[in-house]
Amino acid sequence: MARIDRDELRSMVRQALKETLGAKGDAPAEAAGDLASEIKTALARGKPAMVAVAVRSASDLDHFARSILAAGEDASLRQAILAGDVRFEIAGGAEAKISPKTAAKGGSFHMESGVLGETKIVELARAHSKIVVGSDVVVTPLAREKARQLKVEIARQKP
Repeated sequence: MARIDRDELRSMVRQALKETLGAKGDAPAEAAGDLASEIKTALARGKPAMVAVAVRSASDLDHFARSILAAGEDASLRQAILAGDVRFEIAGGAEAKISPKTAAKGGSFHMESGVLGETKIVELARAHSKIVVGSDVVVTPLAREKARQLKVEIARQKP
């Protein structure tokens, strides 16, 4: 699996956002419609609405960023997303790739692949004081900041 440098990934996300925000209305309609309809369907089932998102590559991340920005043009969807009524989760059984070790409070949690975000840090901090991440795990900057606030150590597993 090819690895993407973090700075390159950030640059790609910035470029995607710049292109989308700089050219209002130029976002692909079918991409926006798909995500918008998924969000509306999930909201109809109740709150918080859970929407599964497949992010396995830079292209998937680019597609999601554009779709969420386009879906945000609908005022009711934008308000629901900002209010936390819509929650995004990784599709494709990403939870199955996470293998918890000892469950004692203050123990460590091992994550082999996927994305470690701020929400997951808050959830794990309730029972763990250390999170060990594999080489295929992407740790978001907000996750690192939240971990510092909650006094949770994030350690990268050596290959």
